Amino acid sequence: MKQTHPQRRVLVVIGSIICQFCVGMLYSWSVFQTPISQMFGWDTGAVSLTFSISTFMLPVAMIVAGLLLPRRGPRWVASLGGIILAIGLLIASQSHSLVMLYVGFGFLGGAGVGLVYGVPIATCAGWYPESTGLITGLAVAGFGLGSSVYAPIATNLISHIGPMNTFLVQACVSFVGILLGSLLLKAPPSTQAAPGGQTGSYTPGGMLRTWQYWILLIMYILANATGLMVVGYASPMGQQLAHITTAQASAVVSILAISNTLGRFLGGAMSDRFGPFRVVIFLYLVNAATMFSMKLMTNFVLYALAVAILACSFGGMVGAYPSIVLDYFGKTYYSVNYGLVFLAFGIGGLLGPQIVSQVLRLQNGDYTLAFWIAGGAGIAGALLALLCRKPVPGKRHTS
Repeated sequence: MKQTHPQRRVLVVIGSIICQFCVGMLYSWSVFQTPISQMFGWDTGAVSLTFSISTFMLPVAMIVAGLLLPRRGPRWVASLGGIILAIGLLIASQSHSLVMLYVGFGFLGGAGVGLVYGVPIATCAGWYPESTGLITGLAVAGFGLGSSVYAPIATNLISHIGPMNTFLVQACVSFVGILLGSLLLKAPPSTQAAPGGQTGSYTPGGMLRTWQYWILLIMYILANATGLMVVGYASPMGQQLAHITTAQASAVVSILAISNTLGRFLGGAMSDRFGPFRVVIFLYLVNAATMFSMKLMTNFVLYALAVAILACSFGGMVGAYPSIVLDYFGKTYYSVNYGLVFLAFGIGGLLGPQIVSQVLRLQNGDYTLAFWIAGGAGIAGALLALLCRKPVPGKRHTS
């Protein structure tokens, strides 16, 4: 049996990347936002709430996936997520009201993505205990890769068949792709050693009673609010700030997705070599410097470069934080614990785009204040990371 493990775990990684690739279409949302607003005459801020809802549902569903994973296995949980995502996109494709769009793409779409998203991270970490940062970074890189491929395709489809019919195409592709990818998933052998030789693991309740959890949650909220602000507004922000065309905006979204993909892989790999906290401190400072400079990005090249840096940094955070959670709180309850930390993605998804929406309303369409808020968030994240220390396990909190 042991001789089949190397081949088996490679297939698990391939299946994980396929599943992540399909749910990564979530990041192409910004190319839908303006066409939907124009099609129905809806307020841009009201439409952007769809993306915020989906990002909030993602980590909530991850926690559910973490509870189901030990009982049902990765194949079953990922397949369930694919079905829910497809149903959500089908509802979104028939939307004639904001409520239907919120329910379809927002609640059900986000829930489906969340059920799928957490499975490869937890499964791959169990199969590769010797290089968790690298392998989880590779697994989540598939998420960004899906958006980089789908964004230009979606833009072209929207121009020919409209945004609602494009949701229908997305539903079919996601459903088939996730089901195929899930066939390659398999739970890791229970005999695998815990990563880093750690034998004590924090229960979810025990983790919630540590101050380190709350610091990590706040840090990750700051990172996600900034990153998802850029993801949600990459296209309209560039059209106003750098006067880019619709075609250039689509290219920026693709650049964002490619950079995010690269950052996820590099963030995980660099965490193994330099330690995840050194990686995230550096990335917070990069975020801050770039955000403080955004008003200077007044042409396509400069704007695309800034988006690439921010997306790569955001991806690096997503690649590094799984290693932090695994190192701080152990392997046994990892899938649920990471879901609880990943609540920051949902909270950040609500805060980031909505902060931009309110800034635009109060500042007559000017993004400057939003850039300064995001830059300040980067500085705060770096300072909190410097203060955080690994918790010392106690009997009340561990198993």
